[in-house]
Amino acid sequence: MSIVGRDIQLTQLHDLLTARDRGADPIALVRGPAGVGKTALLHEFTQYAAKSGSLVLRAACSPKERSNAWGVVRQLLWQTGRFEEISRLAAVGRSLAAVARASIGELDKSMDEFCAAVMELAEELPLVLAVDDIHEADPESLGCLGHLARRMVASRVLAVFTDRPGALPPYSAARTDFARQPGFLELRVSPLTTDDIRLLLTERLGLPVDEASAEEFHAASGGSPLLAQALIEDTRNTLRGTEAAAVRPVAGEMFDSAVADCAHRVSAPAADLARHLAVLGPDALSVLLDRNSTHPPTRLFQELTQAGLLAGPGLRHPRMRTVLGGEVSAEERARLHGCAAVLLHDNGAQPATVAEHIVAAGGIAESWAPPLLQEAAAEALAHDEFPKAMRLFDLAHSICPDGPLRASILFQRTLSAWQVDPANAMRRLPELKEALEAGHLMAASDAISLIKNLVWHGYVDEAADLLRLVDRQLADDPGEQYGEEVRALQRWLSVLCPPFHRRMFGDVSLNVADEIAPAAIAAQPRLHAATALAVVLRGGEPEPAVVGAAHVLEMSSVTPTLETIPLALMTLYYADRTEQVDAWCTTLLEAARARNIPTRDALLSSLRAASLIRQGRLLEAEKHSDLALSRMPSQGWGLSIGVPLASSVFALTAMGRYDEARARLSRPVPEAVFETLFGQHYLYARGHFHLATGRLQAALGDFLACGKSLESWGVGDSTLIPWRTGVAEARLRLGEPDQAVTYLREELARHKGCPRVHGNALRLLASTMEPRQRLRALREAVDELQDSGSDFMLAHALGDLGRVYHLLGQSNRARVIVGRAYRMAKKCHAEPLAQNLLPDAERAAGGRACRAGHEASEQVHDVLSEAELRVASLAAEGHTNREIARRLFITVSTVEQHMTRVLRKLSLSRRDELPQSLDSMGGSAAPAVSGARG
Repeated sequence: MSIVGRDIQLTQLHDLLTARDRGADPIALVRGPAGVGKTALLHEFTQYAAKSGSLVLRAACSPKERSNAWGVVRQLLWQTGRFEEISRLAAVGRSLAAVARASIGELDKSMDEFCAAVMELAEELPLVLAVDDIHEADPESLGCLGHLARRMVASRVLAVFTDRPGALPPYSAARTDFARQPGFLELRVSPLTTDDIRLLLTERLGLPVDEASAEEFHAASGGSPLLAQALIEDTRNTLRGTEAAAVRPVAGEMFDSAVADCAHRVSAPAADLARHLAVLGPDALSVLLDRNSTHPPTRLFQELTQAGLLAGPGLRHPRMRTVLGGEVSAEERARLHGCAAVLLHDNGAQPATVAEHIVAAGGIAESWAPPLLQEAAAEALAHDEFPKAMRLFDLAHSICPDGPLRASILFQRTLSAWQVDPANAMRRLPELKEALEAGHLMAASDAISLIKNLVWHGYVDEAADLLRLVDRQLADDPGEQYGEEVRALQRWLSVLCPPFHRRMFGDVSLNVADEIAPAAIAAQPRLHAATALAVVLRGGEPEPAVVGAAHVLEMSSVTPTLETIPLALMTLYYADRTEQVDAWCTTLLEAARARNIPTRDALLSSLRAASLIRQGRLLEAEKHSDLALSRMPSQGWGLSIGVPLASSVFALTAMGRYDEARARLSRPVPEAVFETLFGQHYLYARGHFHLATGRLQAALGDFLACGKSLESWGVGDSTLIPWRTGVAEARLRLGEPDQAVTYLREELARHKGCPRVHGNALRLLASTMEPRQRLRALREAVDELQDSGSDFMLAHALGDLGRVYHLLGQSNRARVIVGRAYRMAKKCHAEPLAQNLLPDAERAAGGRACRAGHEASEQVHDVLSEAELRVASLAAEGHTNREIARRLFITVSTVEQHMTRVLRKLSLSRRDELPQSLDSMGGSAAPAVSGARG
């Protein structure tokens, strides 16, 4: 393979060979950085010289052999074989070895003999002395070669040496001897150009290579022939057997080997710098400067750049960091990072930069290290880098001695971990409790946060003990902030966990009539979120609480605590503002997932699922419940696990997926969960599962237990969990209608303003009436449930209404209404309800008639105008023209005109031939049956 890019240097060496034959006694010094191809150039030239009739004596130097006296001279003399005259030189070599420790006079005499022997040999044969990397030669050999250089007069000897710029004594003295000679010539060898690389690529790959590809290879290798050829070979191996539109550099094993080789060829200080850069990155310069080295960093950077290892202040290629860093032991890496951390800190570097090196060092014994790591962790949290923050907190805690600072670090770490791994945070609570008892945690917010976390996991007695301890510690000056924190805790405990409230605060009567004004909320968002929830659950005026909760959510980006957002969302949920809950959950979930906050993601998904249950969107509710449960382990949920489990069980039961619901119920829950509002949701959902699977007494027991807790907590009048309708349904199925009626009438009396609860209770009460009375009650129930937003409950009511019409002999109207109920049940994925609604004949046919009607109605939308569709949908439900006119606020004549056009467009002769599912296409035309009288 020809040497690319070295034509000028080869020509100069050939000219020197001719000059030697004319008696010019030339000495050539080939200079260039490590890996630039000096050895290859020397080899190419000596082969040419040997073919031209010269005797070539070669030697290669190495730093490992620098202490081997006369080693280079012996290499030159050992090359015997073809020429008898060499024996004399060999004898001289033996003589030199024998006098290695002789006096200076004896050494000079032996070197004179060596020079005389070389001169005599050159008279017979033209001679080339080739010494590679002469700057690494042993001092004795350097002295001998310098001695020879001064005596080369018309000797037909050409000396060709290679060296590296920047070499130090003793070579520098010998080089001076060479440079003084009349025939001395220095040949500079520079890195390859882009054109050289392009030619090399074409030769090795056998493919045409464009300039852009050549530039990429040049950038990756720095023009170093050593690195470039290795990179080309790796690329060639990758491309073998493939067709590539463009050649791109691919670094592999050969490139890695070349990098290691290159690092061993540069000077030791430069190699150290390269390894430090691999380990420390740009901060390696700080370590090097601190050493007060005799090797200026600028010169070392220049040496590494010329060798192709550096590009600017860093390593040229990513793989170089792996290769060179792998040559550094773990102990040395830790030491380097520790040194870098100290030096960077002393020079005022950013905490995050210093912290990286402290972490890599495994910690350092500096008093400033723990607070610096704590500061860097807080900065990481501000950038949503939670795993990084946890590592920094853990290290800060491990290297910090006992005391307030250690407790502060642990507390901050625990609160942060609560957002990503609550179970892990919980394991730290005992140590935090000890720190609080020892007086190491004195901040009111710290103490209350610890107490809330204990309550979260049901450790109420421990939380109460800590609360009393803090009260004693702050008895003289509790401060305004502590009072606010305690009031907020009291308010949400009083409605979410009333038994806990009594155990911690006694039977304290709370006044929740505080003004929920924007200014007050901005100052105390947590307190007012808790207040808003208490107002709603205690039966207060909901509108101010809803407005306040929305305002808290608008401030959510700056809310410092995790519980504030759920408190505000629960306020909207229990106030039946499901659309607002949906909208806020969607927005906040996007933010939580973008910031990778699993705990917030799980809580929001859980609340979204509960809201979807109320809307009858069962499949979506189950998906959000499952997501919530997967985003946080059971230990992390603590007592709030009742909410996602309740939503999941209810949705799975309503969809007929009983085995999956049973599996959810087999999941262990803390016993203390049943002392919370979350546990009552769980009991209510489990009661419906028992109802659906025929365990009526178990269902009744769950509903009664739920009601007993809510009544004793003073929230029994709330619409949050309609347990009375659950009790009534169980009683009805047990054949106890009188007791069922009692619960239903009480439910109706308490909740006239809630269509969801009142309408469903009225539906169940209708089942105890005679058909005519039942018809009126069910019409009213349907009207209410159409305003409730719950398609699932509305489907139940429509189904019951259709059956009553059937009993009263109005089969056509019954068919239309039951068909609508069926389609609504299918839309909710409530399969058991849908199957129950199918007429006997259609049930046998698998519901094809209902499905076919729905498909037909989809096509109707394309041919009818919006006005015609509204009229047709009401007509399909069985309404008369006068009823349609009244409901749509138009004249009877207009209705007749619309109906004429509808029948013509659909090629129908009578209105009872309208598709059964047309009503679902009419959107918000009007309540479906409220006008159907008689």
